[in-house]
Amino acid sequence: AMPDAAIGADVMVGFPGETEAEFGATRRMIEDLPLTYLHVFTYSARPGTPAASMPCQVPERVTRERNRILRDLAVQKKRAFMNSFLGRTVSAITLHRPDTSGDTEALTDNFLKLRLAGEHPSNRWIQADVKAVTEDALLGDLVSAGQLS
Repeated sequence: AMPDAAIGADVMVGFPGETEAEFGATRRMIEDLPLTYLHVFTYSARPGTPAASMPCQVPERVTRERNRILRDLAVQKKRAFMNSFLGRTVSAITLHRPDTSGDTEALTDNFLKLRLAGEHPSNRWIQADVKAVTEDALLGDLVSAGQLS
């Protein structure tokens, strides 16, 4: 229904009893889902909780590696999503006056950061052509602008 929706998920790794096969299934599921954002966190035992005394605690070195694997996957998925906007026109709202580079920061209607070439007033809905993608933002040129109502 919304092919350009940016969808995120929270994922825990290393809960007691998590096997290599279960982690592999989680990784494959994330690879297959159209996720854009992933918040990966590692289980940590809290004294007095039932999980803290469960058998089969996952070693910390394993949980750190699983966390790294999923974070790397998240970076790849976000990059692929952002690259899908190259050459397209996006809607965004300008957030504030230009930064030190002379660009204006904006936020697309699906919550991607957009750096807009030039100085533009804040709180304006704009249309921008996406010309490039950086590690953390789309780079665009203004097509049209309007007042925030």
